[in-house]
Amino acid sequence: MKRFPYVSVGLVALVCSAVGLHAAEGETFTGTAAATGTNKRPLLVVDGVRYELKTSDKADASVAKTLAKFSKGDTGTYKVKGTRGTVNGKDGILVESIMPIKAAPGTGGSALLKQPGYKAYDYTEAVHKFRLVVPKDLAVVRGILLVAPYSGGDSRDYHRQVWYREFMHLHGFAFLGAKDFYLHDYKVLQNALKQLAADSKHPELVNAPYAATGFSAGGGTARRLLMADPDRLIAAVIVGSTLKLNGKPMAANLATPVCVINGDLEHEPGEAGGMARALEPVLAQYRTKGALWGWLAVQGVGHEFAGQEVLAMPILDAAVRLRYPIDGDVRKGPVKLKPVDRESGWVADNTTWKSGLTAVTPAKKFKGDVAKSSWLLNEDLAYVYRAYATHDRPLKITSPSSQAAKDEVRDAGSSVIIIVDDSKFAGWTKLALHDGAAKVGELTKGKAEFTVKGLKAGYHAFSVLGTDAKGNIRPSNPVLVVVRR
Repeated sequence: MKRFPYVSVGLVALVCSAVGLHAAEGETFTGTAAATGTNKRPLLVVDGVRYELKTSDKADASVAKTLAKFSKGDTGTYKVKGTRGTVNGKDGILVESIMPIKAAPGTGGSALLKQPGYKAYDYTEAVHKFRLVVPKDLAVVRGILLVAPYSGGDSRDYHRQVWYREFMHLHGFAFLGAKDFYLHDYKVLQNALKQLAADSKHPELVNAPYAATGFSAGGGTARRLLMADPDRLIAAVIVGSTLKLNGKPMAANLATPVCVINGDLEHEPGEAGGMARALEPVLAQYRTKGALWGWLAVQGVGHEFAGQEVLAMPILDAAVRLRYPIDGDVRKGPVKLKPVDRESGWVADNTTWKSGLTAVTPAKKFKGDVAKSSWLLNEDLAYVYRAYATHDRPLKITSPSSQAAKDEVRDAGSSVIIIVDDSKFAGWTKLALHDGAAKVGELTKGKAEFTVKGLKAGYHAFSVLGTDAKGNIRPSNPVLVVVRR
């Protein structure tokens, strides 16, 4: 993938609030309380990652009482001390102590979540709350990264996640998150941007195009944006949701790149057969009419945050690079996004997810059933998609881990070690490491470990293709590494 430099902004680490800060007796987590699934189990949402919760043997009775409040819909911000573990089969926290954190006056957000290097501006209309975050040294906001919240969630401080934060710097974008905003009148969003443009002294915001994503109800918001203002939407990645469209899509809607990421264990409420039942008819109808849309169902994943950014962020990054005109100037008016040539993209065959290696090919060479296919912007994304969509992958990249990717941003020019668990692919004759589509390493024997040097600024989605003695080719999972300048 091509990497482009950006102007970096100094960032001071939060003290005793983020996941990954180790203490002698455990770790400290700061996040929003919520309930999940039909059983309404208590969980804590930290930087968009959901942690199921269970009272530790070390905890007193007050912890269980507080966790019970989560299940009843409490959405306050809490500081939790505990140790990592598996709870209900998911990533969880064995909670030793828990305490609420008071919001900073007038912001609705935790005082612990404030970071130097950024300016934040809030807007409220009825129950809908928005927060615009702009890097302090950004003179002109070229676009808006809109990350919409799931139902009951709060995405206003998601800019702290490295993949969202670095997107701002890579492209000169602002970040827009929200609370209690789901599939509402697009006019509410326009009202918010108009006022935020005035408050931030960035009048160009009213002309800035969007790159949009969101989980669950947040994916629904991205879908609504696709239908409400396609001329302003660079691309959308819809996670944990469907493509139920509000109205009949026109040419501009079909020409907007969209990818839907679901789990194969995920179900649309009230429907049997998983998300496929809700998604496949829509894709079948509009892919045959030229829609630049795609979909995948990740094996073993339900309705949850589960590392979908490994594909979502490279898609949005590539779309901005391809569609934002070099001479685009939001100060002069709305940016006319560049059209996408359908034949220049790549296509994945959705019927091959369980074949051992998902089939991907240049769009102009695709001979399969278009109604059961996914369109992708380029070859790099096709390789990441293939690694992510293929079921029963025998190879697993264990380092960097998804947790490391969430917490860490690397400097340009640095190196990364890729460690692969090859125990389920014994007897391999070749392992090839890819960064997007580019092959950056190859092994024919020895330890399954690669070192990649001289990383360039941007998103690096690494995956491995292994070949055995019979010529079978199998992929690993993809992992995301974020690099700043």
